[in-house]
Amino acid sequence: MICPNKTCKQEIPDNSIYCDQCGLHILYCTKCGSSGTSKFCGKCGGNMAYKESADSPKPEQKPVTNAPNITTAAPAPEPELKITNAPPVQTAPAATVIVQLPTKKLLFCHTDGWNMEISAGDILGRTNGNHTDKLGGINVISGTHAQISYENKTWLITDMRSTNKTFVGGMPIQPGIPTPVKNNDIVQLANVKFIVREV
Repeated sequence: MICPNKTCKQEIPDNSIYCDQCGLHILYCTKCGSSGTSKFCGKCGGNMAYKESADSPKPEQKPVTNAPNITTAAPAPEPELKITNAPPVQTAPAATVIVQLPTKKLLFCHTDGWNMEISAGDILGRTNGNHTDKLGGINVISGTHAQISYENKTWLITDMRSTNKTFVGGMPIQPGIPTPVKNNDIVQLANVKFIVREV
């Protein structure tokens, strides 16, 4: 579809919540699903509203009339069990859970010289995560673009179904599948390049 912002007019993916080019939060008609920027739809006159997800707009639901009354019987109470002469129950001590924490830090070093210090679980995105101060002005990066994790002493990056993809070593990675990254790898969020450094 074409961005409804009159000063942008760039082609963006259908059912986008934001324009990847100008960042406009797009309104959709609650009746016919048309996109726009005004309070009322220019096609059918319906109310315009923001979408909460990238799914197609849901049609209006009409109230059900003349529905039959349905009654359900209350469930019967379960019989009480009495145990006599039962041996005492012994409980095991609580188990200790060991959580593996990263022993190193990960830096994403931008080719212009600025860095992002990454922790396990960090979201990388224009509008979500701990790094919006540095990524927020880069329109080609999705709102929630990728996530970093640390498992079995390995750093992983997962593309969160971004519009412009995530690349490791110049190759696009599959959305939703964690991909290992190591020291000196080149990671791209859309066309924004970073060199990975373990410190």
